[in-house]
Amino acid sequence: MFGSAPRALPQRLGFILVPQVTQIALVGAVEALRLANRSSGQALYSWTLLSIDGNPVRASNGAEIVADGSLEAASGLDVVVVCGGEDPALAHDRRLLAWLRAQSRRGSDIGSLCTGSLTLAKAGLLDGYRCTIHWENLAGFVEAYPEIDVSTELYEIDRSRFTCAGGTAAIDLMLNLIGQQHDHSCSFSACADD
Repeated sequence: MFGSAPRALPQRLGFILVPQVTQIALVGAVEALRLANRSSGQALYSWTLLSIDGNPVRASNGAEIVADGSLEAASGLDVVVVCGGEDPALAHDRRLLAWLRAQSRRGSDIGSLCTGSLTLAKAGLLDGYRCTIHWENLAGFVEAYPEIDVSTELYEIDRSRFTCAGGTAAIDLMLNLIGQQHDHSCSFSACADD
């Protein structure tokens, strides 16, 4: 279950970069994990940036983000995070959808930032789960997936699924994860000047 104590440290997260990825959500999530590692004095989390084919991905702000590898090269991930983009339909690649389903079957916690909820829904991974999505996409999401329980909260954690409404909500989601997993033992005050 997302937020439960990790089986081993560091907990391994894979951030999936889709075309036109929203960089603020990605950076917010990764920086929260980096600060947790720094303030705890140990490697609580490790992460890798993945794209479908391992090639760089252009973000919604025009910046090019270099991926660490492709989906096929990723292994042993505890948590998979789809980082949504400005045009969610660009993330509905059949290779990505199949890979996400395989990660779910092997027991990875699966989640999304921003519009990534649409990709998870398209893969059938939000059936029976509560989720949220960026407010600009809420009405269309509810119309396309009326059977999915959608909220307007900043983030939702429902068993092995987690979603956030984008932007800085990714920071709130990750801080909640860190607090749950490490009994609020990580103090971020040491990193306040970062």
